[in-house]
Amino acid sequence: MKQLQVSSLRSGSSGNVYLLEMANSRFVVDCGVNGKQFAKALAEANVPEDEIKNIGGILITHEHSDHICGLGVVARRYGLPIYITEKTFAAAKDKLGKIKESLIRIIRAEETFYLFDMAIHPFQTYHDAVDPLGFVFETEQVKIALCTDTGRVDEKILRHIQGSQLVFMETNYEPDLLEAGSYPWPLKKRIRSEKGHLSNQEGAEVCLELLKNGTEHFVLSHLSQENNFPLIASMVVRERLAQEDAVDGRDYTLSVAKRYTASEKRQFSV
Repeated sequence: MKQLQVSSLRSGSSGNVYLLEMANSRFVVDCGVNGKQFAKALAEANVPEDEIKNIGGILITHEHSDHICGLGVVARRYGLPIYITEKTFAAAKDKLGKIKESLIRIIRAEETFYLFDMAIHPFQTYHDAVDPLGFVFETEQVKIALCTDTGRVDEKILRHIQGSQLVFMETNYEPDLLEAGSYPWPLKKRIRSEKGHLSNQEGAEVCLELLKNGTEHFVLSHLSQENNFPLIASMVVRERLAQEDAVDGRDYTLSVAKRYTASEKRQFSV
């Protein structure tokens, strides 16, 4: 039986990279670090540099620099295909430099595509980007969701991600820390908006809904470096789930994606 392994290699405004592996096939979501750091992140996940060229592609959620800053260099250096929406590619093009047309694979929200033996369902998120996406990765046995960089989670997003065994769930900021922090008012307003990010409390409510629909594993993701702490985010989520008598380690597992190093791989039989 094959194993699907998923992990966050980098998470947060410093840069985002996620890795999915099945048998000898791999692909990555986002490339928000430079080429050197990209290779380092993969090495931490036991992918040596001479195997990076065999990665099946890089899926892009949106055009903000913490998701694409190394994309042009990495795609050229290793010849990796880029799976990206037409609007996002147009918005990112000037930042990427010259990319071979043969490496660009246009995808669309709500249109399933396939990599290896996996169905990939892109869905629209609510963020101040031109065409932001989340992703659901699905085989006959396993469903994984990546839901970050969204200012809200509505019924439409919930329908996409519910039933996932594991969800990378955004808990970007703690409201009191954001309010008291050094960010200028327009940036605070943007973060709190419906096209910004989810707070710990908002992420906790989504986790509760997902838990009721069978999700067993949560990885809190895209935490702000200034307006949040892993301990606070995990405490808020645990306390909310405990109000419904759910216990970490018994009813679910909870971890926080690391900012500068690779997080633990999660493994599922497929």
